Amino acid sequence: MKRAPTSVAEAYLATLKTRGVDWIFGNAGTDFAPLVEAYANADDGLPVPHPVEILHETVAVAMAHGYYLMTGKPQCAMVHVNVGTANGLMGIMNASRSQAPVLFAAGRTPITEQGRVGSRNAPIHWGQEMFDQGGMLREFVKWDNELRAPEQVVDCVDRALAVAQAEPKGPVYLSLPREVLAERLPPDFAFTQSTSQAVPSVPYPDPAAITAAAELISNAKSPVLVASNGGAELFEVLGDFVLDAAIPVAQFWRISTAISTDHPMFAGDLPGPLLADADLVIVLDTMVPWLPGQMPMNPDCKILHIGADPLFSALPTRSFKADLSVTSSPTVAVKALHTELRARGHDTAATTVDRRGQLSAALPAQRQRVLQMGAHNSGDLISPPFLSRTLSEVVGTDATFVNELGVPPMQLDLTHGKSFYGTSNSAGLGWGGGAALGIKLAEPERLVVWTTGDGSYVFSNPAACHHAAASLNLNLLTIVTDNRVWNAVRRATIAVYPQGTAAREPKMALTSLEPAPDYTKFVEAYGGWGAAVSDPNELKSTLEAALEQVRDGRQALVAVHCSYPDQ
Repeated sequence: MKRAPTSVAEAYLATLKTRGVDWIFGNAGTDFAPLVEAYANADDGLPVPHPVEILHETVAVAMAHGYYLMTGKPQCAMVHVNVGTANGLMGIMNASRSQAPVLFAAGRTPITEQGRVGSRNAPIHWGQEMFDQGGMLREFVKWDNELRAPEQVVDCVDRALAVAQAEPKGPVYLSLPREVLAERLPPDFAFTQSTSQAVPSVPYPDPAAITAAAELISNAKSPVLVASNGGAELFEVLGDFVLDAAIPVAQFWRISTAISTDHPMFAGDLPGPLLADADLVIVLDTMVPWLPGQMPMNPDCKILHIGADPLFSALPTRSFKADLSVTSSPTVAVKALHTELRARGHDTAATTVDRRGQLSAALPAQRQRVLQMGAHNSGDLISPPFLSRTLSEVVGTDATFVNELGVPPMQLDLTHGKSFYGTSNSAGLGWGGGAALGIKLAEPERLVVWTTGDGSYVFSNPAACHHAAASLNLNLLTIVTDNRVWNAVRRATIAVYPQGTAAREPKMALTSLEPAPDYTKFVEAYGGWGAAVSDPNELKSTLEAALEQVRDGRQALVAVHCSYPDQ
């Protein structure tokens, strides 16, 4: 660091950079003036994050979210006062339910009407003031604060980042009044290049709880593990654990990859077929492990919950049975359970060996039947399973998929811990594009495939997404599944009223996405390559052509006109 900051805005940027925040994904407004000036003065040796102009707040928040997924480092999304906060709120909902630490910052309309550097100088500065700007998102952040004094800037950022990364992780919110950012630092201000608040260690399980959990597993004849969340760390330990313990794993509402799809204990995406005979279900950091009333369970089944917040205490209603709840990092708990069960000789016990043999034969055969469903197309339009399987074969197993209601994950080959990221249970549409860009920015050499439904694509602010890809030279591959219907709404209506009048109608009210645009024009507007395909016989060659464009360094999009399933 060649020089110390002299203004609050400079100190704010330097604190972010020295704490590992490499990017500010910004959607700026009049409140950013001190930051713009600070960036202009940073050329003489002040460390600052890279500023990226993002054309919509939803994309900015999702990019910070995606970057964290690949690196484990929280980044900053910064927006314009209350209006930008409102636009970015949906992304914060997604980050909250995904337990993703994002520093969400916003300006605050000037407090003073005149007399200070940064005082109000436009009519919007009255209209954009609120009594409690943070109130609009407080339910979805772990911490929120407003910077009020120059000497607080470093401590305020340090606390924000520490709280965001403490388990269970999540987003935090910091508002920054323009006058405070514009102030000069006090003469005696000492800038520190290391944080004043270390991130707390991950929660370790109570040894007695591990003993009790191991006892449940040892006594179970038909255990099942359900995991929505995975990631690189858990992926490295879960496969060995469930193989030794002979426990099938279902990835219900897959958010990230916990176990390889070619693992002998992988039981697919739906736990329902396993629950009727299960005598133990291990719920591993999963908000919704099954659907009550729709997935019948053995009434004598024991339920073991494991997670940093195993009860998901932020949810008003969540009544899944819990015979034992273990508070722990999932990775730490899995390691501890693996050690305890090995010490008991559970992996070599006759019942475990027998169950392992049966599952190792049955589950891979089940997997092959699922893949066969996508091997051939049915009907005139391209079916989602055929699209998913063909896409997986074309891009290979090294890619990372970011899926937002785009393709059925069951047909994808997901063989590493960074192979797949999907929407959280909040399902705030429009997350996928920004998340894919953040993931690609974190690992530019990685093939990143954004698969999205046509409705989700529209919600993602596609112009902002493709603009960001162009400005950052990110050769992202986008697949838009163009079924021309809000299929989630359509399917929900059929589920609630299976014999209803709407279920018999060819087009339900409030579900049509027609007329469909030419989606290729969005990517072409930013110098990308686009193609549309509706013939199943042309799907593979079109995807291969798109992949060739991506490998040549160009962003590409394929709009696939496909059918839509009823279930």
